[in-house]
Amino acid sequence: MKARPAPRRYSLAATVAAALACTALTGLGGCAGLLQTAAGEQADDASSKSRQLIRVAERTRDGGDLAAAATLFRRAHELAPNSATPLVGLAETAAQSGSVEEAADAFRKAVALEPTSLVAHRGYARVLMTMNRPKLAVQHFRSAVALAPDDYRLRNGLAVALDLDGRHEEAQQSYIDAMERAPDNLGLRNNLGLSLALGGDRSEAVKLLRDAAAIPGDARLIRQNLALVLTLAGKPDEAASVLRQDLSEREARNNVTYFASLRSLAGSEIAAVIMGLKPAAFAPLPSSPEADDSASDAGRPMTKVNETPVAQADPTAL
Repeated sequence: MKARPAPRRYSLAATVAAALACTALTGLGGCAGLLQTAAGEQADDASSKSRQLIRVAERTRDGGDLAAAATLFRRAHELAPNSATPLVGLAETAAQSGSVEEAADAFRKAVALEPTSLVAHRGYARVLMTMNRPKLAVQHFRSAVALAPDDYRLRNGLAVALDLDGRHEEAQQSYIDAMERAPDNLGLRNNLGLSLALGGDRSEAVKLLRDAAAIPGDARLIRQNLALVLTLAGKPDEAASVLRQDLSEREARNNVTYFASLRSLAGSEIAAVIMGLKPAAFAPLPSSPEADDSASDAGRPMTKVNETPVAQADPTAL
């Protein structure tokens, strides 16, 4: 079997030498093809090496070594500076390790290189949410929605960003659009109820959350948010009654006190507090030591993670 010839590789010195020899024999015009071929093969080689490094970086990240993975993604970007792929990998790795500034910078550069990258827009929007920059997050969620209009998760993310920016009516429309695409998703119903409450329509919010809590399934976090809305509506006793379905008397009363501390805040400020982007004036006590793990989870104040719902009643809404 005839051996395959090794691919040609052009070093800078070899390329210069070849160019000089070509010029001496044919003149400058005859050398253009040689120079273009050499440059093209060098670029192809760098691009191939970048792709190989990306695969190694992904395996390294999956193995848990985030620092090494980030280094590999940076090197892959150096080899292919016009590709968004290594930047996205670096951004996702940086976000996973908590380096949000580096993640945001890498996602920003990736979007600039590839404006139609759904992954880049979505990732950038999520990181911007953790940085409490909802206005810019809204822009990139809108870009992501335009690229994948049937993805209800993106519409949910857009809605949460709008709520955080104080644009509750727009947020509610985005939740409704998402629910049209995922009508059985309890997380979206929960989010719409909270958005109604943040926008001041607390009676409608209570009705929607009561209905959602009555649907068979694990409704502890929906009840937690129902209790929040009841407290904001000036009904702390009803709120405590709802919380007692999952918590001890001490935990229920403590959470009501926590919810009541939010009543003086604007809707966008409440959203920032429950996302963990702004400190609350009152910190709830931990659940009692004798409570089991599930009760302990239910006893903690609500949180939002990136564009995630205030209560993660349905993980598919993430």
